[in-house]
Amino acid sequence: MLVIAVGAMGANIGDTYQQIFKEKGNPRSEINAGSMRVLSYADATIKLKDDVVVSIKAVAAESKKDTAALSGPAKPLSADAQIAVLKGQLDDAVTRVRRVVNQSVTPSPKDPTLKFRGQFYFHDGATRPDFNTVDVRATQEKVYDSEGYILWQGAPPDVMWDGRELEFNAMTKYFYIDRTVPKKKLTESEMLDINRLYRIIGRCEAQLLSLGYRGTLP
Repeated sequence: MLVIAVGAMGANIGDTYQQIFKEKGNPRSEINAGSMRVLSYADATIKLKDDVVVSIKAVAAESKKDTAALSGPAKPLSADAQIAVLKGQLDDAVTRVRRVVNQSVTPSPKDPTLKFRGQFYFHDGATRPDFNTVDVRATQEKVYDSEGYILWQGAPPDVMWDGRELEFNAMTKYFYIDRTVPKKKLTESEMLDINRLYRIIGRCEAQLLSLGYRGTLP
């Protein structure tokens, strides 16, 4: 009976955000809280985590007249509208990744009594991550931990950084914005958040390409 009821509402556990919009049209309201979304329709309240349906709660039936007045007939989204929704999700995920990866690290005034092994820097280029599978925890390199304080090529010559606060990660380098400063060592929770956002990027890219999208991808 539950399966029949859920199917009748045009949604199933495991469906994506895009599938819900395609099947049920625009919701009456949408609430966003981090990785969670709550979509309210006339017949159901649908909760999604990372844009995947995790629960569906039936709403008490209303009269046809009231339902039509409040929501109107559900219309599937056009391909262009689906592309717009997906592109918005993708751009949002990319923005969040960049925000985490490029957190600033406050330098200290250079101590003239210290000796430094030259200046560190990032080589040109970057590998594009496999957004569907990569785990950035496995590629985090704590290469500066044993260096003490370091100097950075391109930064002002009178400042230094504590190497223990820094990292290099080949699977986040793709999103480095300013390479004239070192990058903050990310915490476990921050790396898990990047993994989650990478999966959103990978899913959106695949769905965009399936819809014939020919625009720019990250």
